[in-house]
Amino acid sequence: MGTLTTAPTTPHDPAHSPEAHLTEEVCASVLASLRRRDQRHKGQLYVNGLLTARGRKTMRNLATSTREPAAAQSLHHFISVSTWDWSEVRASLARRMERLMTPHAWVVQPMVTPKSGVHSVGVQRRFIRHLGQAVTSQHSHGLWLAGQSAAAPVNWQLSVGEDRPGAPAPGVPETVGGGWSGDDTAISVVLQAASWGLTPRPVVIDARDVPPAPLIEAFTAADLPFLLRVGGNTPLLAPDLSSGQRRVLSASAEHLTTLARSQQRPVEWVDPAVPRVLRTGLVALLPVLWPGVTVPRRPRPAGVRVVAPRRSGGAELLLMGEWQPNRRRVAELWLTNMTGAGRGTLLRLSKLTRRADTDFARICMDVGAQDFEGRSYHGWHRHMTMVSLAHAVRVLTREHHAGEELERSG
Repeated sequence: MGTLTTAPTTPHDPAHSPEAHLTEEVCASVLASLRRRDQRHKGQLYVNGLLTARGRKTMRNLATSTREPAAAQSLHHFISVSTWDWSEVRASLARRMERLMTPHAWVVQPMVTPKSGVHSVGVQRRFIRHLGQAVTSQHSHGLWLAGQSAAAPVNWQLSVGEDRPGAPAPGVPETVGGGWSGDDTAISVVLQAASWGLTPRPVVIDARDVPPAPLIEAFTAADLPFLLRVGGNTPLLAPDLSSGQRRVLSASAEHLTTLARSQQRPVEWVDPAVPRVLRTGLVALLPVLWPGVTVPRRPRPAGVRVVAPRRSGGAELLLMGEWQPNRRRVAELWLTNMTGAGRGTLLRLSKLTRRADTDFARICMDVGAQDFEGRSYHGWHRHMTMVSLAHAVRVLTREHHAGEELERSG
């Protein structure tokens, strides 16, 4: 599952390590869309700097990895001033990595980049749930091709804030304006990738920090399968399993899972973040509807309302609850339109967020995902495009070494 295939490298060539060879190969292929030779050259220099420079990936630091005079100014111009189209480069990278990785899902992950000042595009003070505090930061979403053994980002979108008044900030396209909030960026990063001719994969998102309704509507309209992690208070409609009558309940997702506890079944899964570690979760599935009408207020104990059967106009979904062994409260709640999928398939897809988290921490951060010093929208996007290339090279190099070790052990 999720295996990678890489092109062979020249054996015992002291002039080319596997990473250097793959840097040259990946850049030659992916940067071919850049019409000018000097842009392709600068792109490879930038990627090589992200891979080899120590510490923060500042322009001065990246320039030290080259032997070219005025490299810092040249690389700055390539990222912040040049006019090359990053979407074409990302599309080329995505198609290449799809062939090499055979991913199981498109995992959409948020990225919070703390900032000391407020002058960079998109910087706002936001409450960050997993930190439990407000942080002055940029907020973006990345789309990752994810399999069991590796994940690689291929597209990014930067939020410029939902409450920015008036015209867009300098350098931000008018099509973006002040409308890129959290759900906007998550939707945009997926729909743009879907336009590149990739094979559609289940879109897996932790949607607890964004409204799920726009995601469900957008992905349904695009005919994309999705698996969204939701909060326990998410309102849903579901059949009343405790009643012999054909009634529909309106209740929170967490409350509805209590009605499905009798359907719990153990499911084993291999942890993508810890290779060869087998874990077990208790999983139950419950058919639900995404509310499409306003339901009347008819009180019922424990926060549940019973409504008369009627056409809701809502989307038919599955609610998946996962419990840890010996724990009564549900650990995770997921909504999906893959109503024919089994417990094992859905649980293992949900765990691919752990693969993306792991490779973000171990690879993406190391190649400069949060090191861009510029202030412009275009510069941020071009930097993140080069970060994606460097990440891809690092993933392919890791798989190359893993293949060599497998051959030696065999």
